[in-house]
Amino acid sequence: MTDGGSEEFDPRDFMTSFRVIAAGVLLSPRAFFQEMRRTGGMMAPFLFMLACLVIHTLIVGLLHKDMALIGRNLALGLTFPFITAGLSFVLLTRLFQARGTFEAAFRVNAYAAAINLLSWFPMVGVLLEFYRLYVITIGLSTTFETKPWKALVALVLIVGLYIVLASRLGTALGGGA
Repeated sequence: MTDGGSEEFDPRDFMTSFRVIAAGVLLSPRAFFQEMRRTGGMMAPFLFMLACLVIHTLIVGLLHKDMALIGRNLALGLTFPFITAGLSFVLLTRLFQARGTFEAAFRVNAYAAAINLLSWFPMVGVLLEFYRLYVITIGLSTTFETKPWKALVALVLIVGLYIVLASRLGTALGGGA
């Protein structure tokens, strides 16, 4: 597997780098992930993800004025990319014998957080979550050098797991019968 290209968030040049990375992910995900570095640490992608999350959470907070929603957005936004990366890595490498690393899977999920910059828009947010699945599918298939359908199947299994766990948690907390 190659290291990929040079696409990497640079916090020292925050504004320019943030704009270039976000535009690349949102407008041309295939080209972005083909050029994305596969190694080099997780700090730069994490900081990009964090910036997207903070922007999203501030906008949602201003719109809804709901502290519980803000806290939930922050908690889920910080944890789910790591969990999704881990599950993606395991499913792609074990189930489909694809070649890749946890770091590459995390980088894909972290940079896909660019979707958060737009997903707060009413009514459009749900559609953008489907676009997020597309972006992550393209990213995983590129970085793991596997067919897109395999990456999509892994993501569908992960989303299914999340839905089952959320429904179980809702039932356990008294949200259902």
